[in-house]
Amino acid sequence: MSDNMKMNRSGRGRIAAAAVFVLTAVLLLSAFAGCSTDRGPAVTATPDNSPVMFITPKPTEQETAAPETEPPATELPSAEPAETDVPESTEEPPEPTEQPTKKPTDKPTERPTEKPTDKPTETPTEAPTERPTEEPTNPPDTNDGEWDPSVYLVEEDDLPYARYYIEVSVNAQLVYIYSVDENGEKDKLVKTMICSTGREGKTPLRTWIILDNDTQDNEITDSGFLSRYDFEWVKGCAVQYITRLWKAEWDDNGKLKVSTSSYLFHSTPFDSKDKNTLRAADWNKLGTAVSDGCVRLCVRDAHWIYSRVAPYSIVRTIEGEPDPETWAKLKLPDIPEDVKRDPTDIY
Repeated sequence: MSDNMKMNRSGRGRIAAAAVFVLTAVLLLSAFAGCSTDRGPAVTATPDNSPVMFITPKPTEQETAAPETEPPATELPSAEPAETDVPESTEEPPEPTEQPTKKPTDKPTERPTEKPTDKPTETPTEAPTERPTEEPTNPPDTNDGEWDPSVYLVEEDDLPYARYYIEVSVNAQLVYIYSVDENGEKDKLVKTMICSTGREGKTPLRTWIILDNDTQDNEITDSGFLSRYDFEWVKGCAVQYITRLWKAEWDDNGKLKVSTSSYLFHSTPFDSKDKNTLRAADWNKLGTAVSDGCVRLCVRDAHWIYSRVAPYSIVRTIEGEPDPETWAKLKLPDIPEDVKRDPTDIY
C-alpha cells in the first residue's frame, strides 16, 4: 500500500472521531437542557431532604383541580339556600362565576330597602299625631318656653248692636244670649259666654233690665248711678266694662217699673284701675261661683255686653241646667300667676 493511501485513511479516521465527539457533546448538552425545561420530570428536595417529584399538570388536569384550591368559595352563609348546591358540582368550573354574582346582588338589595323604608315611614306619622292632641287641652306652662296669649284671643263676631234676651244660668255658670222676635220675646241663641256668679247663692234669681247712661225716668229711684262705665272701683277692687243690672218689675197694667241695684256684669278683678294689674288667681276661677253676687266675665265678653247690648234688653238670672259640654268648650286655660293683663283684652 502506498504512503498516500495510508495518509488518507488516517485522516478520515480523525475526522470520524471528531464527528463522534461533536455528536456526543451535542447529545449531552441537549440532555442537560431538557432537565431545566418543562419537558421532563424534575427532582427537588422537601424540608426533610427527601426527594419528591413534581409533575407539571396538563391543561385538563389544571381545570379539574381548580375548585380544590379555592375552599372559601364553599363556605357561604346558610341563610342563602341558592348557594347550598355549589359544593356538589365539582366537575364544572363555573362555580367562581356564580358566587360573585350572588353576593353583590343579595346584600345590596336587602340593606337599601330596609333602612330607607323603616325610618321615613315611622317617624313622620308618630310625631305630628301626638303633639296636636295634647297641647290645646293643657294650660300654658311658663317653664316650657314663652307664654303665648294668642291662644285666648278670638275674633269678635259680627252680631249687631241690638236688643237681646239674656239668661244667666247659675247651675251651668254660663251666659246665654238670644235674639228677640218682633214682639221683643226670646228667639234664637246667638252667643254663649262662660261666667262666675255669686258664691253660696248670692246672685238673686229674678228679672233685670239693661239701661243706658242717658236713661232718665221718674220711676228710677236713684238716677245718680251710672248704667255703664269702663273702669271703676267695686267693693275693694277695680273692674272693667261694667253694665248695671236694673231691677225690672211690671205692674198689673203691664207697665215697667225699674229700680237701681248693686248687681253688675263686669270683668274679673284688678288691683287698681290699670289694665296691667290683673289678679290672675281670680281670672283662673272663671266658670265657678266665687263672686259677691255680680256676674264676672273675661274682658272680651264684658266688653261685648258693654258695647253691643242696647237699652231695654231683658236679663234673667235662673237656676238652669248644667251644661258640661258647652262649659268645657268655653273654659279658658289657666294663666300663669305672673301674668298681669287679661289675655282676652284686645281693646
